[in-house]
Amino acid sequence: MKMKKIGALAMTAMLGTSVLTGCGGENASASTPQGGDTTAPAASTETAAAPTETQKVELKIWVPEEEVGITDEMVKKFDEAHGEFDITYEIAVVGIDEAPQALGTDADTAADIFYTPSGGVGDLAAKGLLLPITKDFDTIAADLPESALNAVTIDGLTYAVPFSPNTFFMYYNTDLFTEEEVKSLDTMLAKDLGDGMWNFSTQLTNSWYAEMFFLGNGCTLFGEDGSNPEDCSFNDANGFAAGQYMIELAKNPKYLEDADGVGGNAFKEGKLGAVTSGAWSAPEFREALGDKVAAVALPVANIGGKDVQLSNFVDFKTITFKSNTQYPLCAQQLAVYLASPESCLTRYNHQGDVPVLKSLAESDEIKNDIVASALNDQAANATNQPSIPKMGDYWDPMKAFGVSVYNKEVSDANLQSQLDALVDSITSTLTN
Repeated sequence: MKMKKIGALAMTAMLGTSVLTGCGGENASASTPQGGDTTAPAASTETAAAPTETQKVELKIWVPEEEVGITDEMVKKFDEAHGEFDITYEIAVVGIDEAPQALGTDADTAADIFYTPSGGVGDLAAKGLLLPITKDFDTIAADLPESALNAVTIDGLTYAVPFSPNTFFMYYNTDLFTEEEVKSLDTMLAKDLGDGMWNFSTQLTNSWYAEMFFLGNGCTLFGEDGSNPEDCSFNDANGFAAGQYMIELAKNPKYLEDADGVGGNAFKEGKLGAVTSGAWSAPEFREALGDKVAAVALPVANIGGKDVQLSNFVDFKTITFKSNTQYPLCAQQLAVYLASPESCLTRYNHQGDVPVLKSLAESDEIKNDIVASALNDQAANATNQPSIPKMGDYWDPMKAFGVSVYNKEVSDANLQSQLDALVDSITSTLTN
């Protein structure tokens, strides 16, 4: 039996300080096939095929910080199961939101395999930075919901592998709010929790959170189906009412902006009634507050004189590989494996990422999880994040608007002009 040699883990908090260490032998020579099928052809139809040649593979993998340890174990298991590869690998910490930009900046030095939100897959594919995933994808395709498949499919080709729904919901402290009170944000804000306490925290200054007031009040981004790059209704009457609600929220002393984790820390300390976040926060919240933690879908809010269900973006956490990797065959197979049922269950058990695979999402274990239930309930209220390349022009203008609201630079008097400028920035800017 051939003993395989596996590269050692290189854990780093900064991409620039990654170190590749491995014991996989010498690098593949220039004549070694790169990414193709390395199986030697049969001598004739009457003789057995020659043994599969082992391909030396060097892979750089970018993962969020919490994924480092489990990714190391997953790669080892993949390597052990694939005798055709002799893998040396480097794992570096790069956030799921940071990886796409880093790839676009310098694809040559970027990781072979990385995590990315599904909302950016269309843009990366349009720029030629991704290759379609074909090898092994059929092993999980039937287990993926249609929404997840659609999120990573462009012109009939699949460019990433979804592994978890990606949206936020609301955690609350059961000592501070009742199950009935958390159904309405205005009810929550009206309650007196005492001195030194805050009632609610989200991120007005983060464009992945601020949209919930606009989408909840009936506004659309890039049209009803998210495909019209010239259409954004954030500056209509519904958008104006949403902006007014944000202005009042920012001025409310019971509101805490969740910048740099401030809201999450206050929640863990028992000084905050409720905070918006995702499944990734469940382990630390449970560790800090135990049975006091509950999770629900986002509440309704009284915007423009009517109660509306807050609606945020939903997309999917995905794994993919860059188009100029030297080892496309191994890279895409490993990407699929990192989103396999075994890997998704490992990820869920270690850090709470709810699997998108139907066979796991419908299991009793996950259905009975309050965090998974909250995620699924909110996903039903959420709006599919547009995946057209134009989505790249949404993030910075929306963030700037939220920052201006939080800094109290936006008032009822200049709100309409600010919203008009926001929409113009989103729809007029040309994505590079």
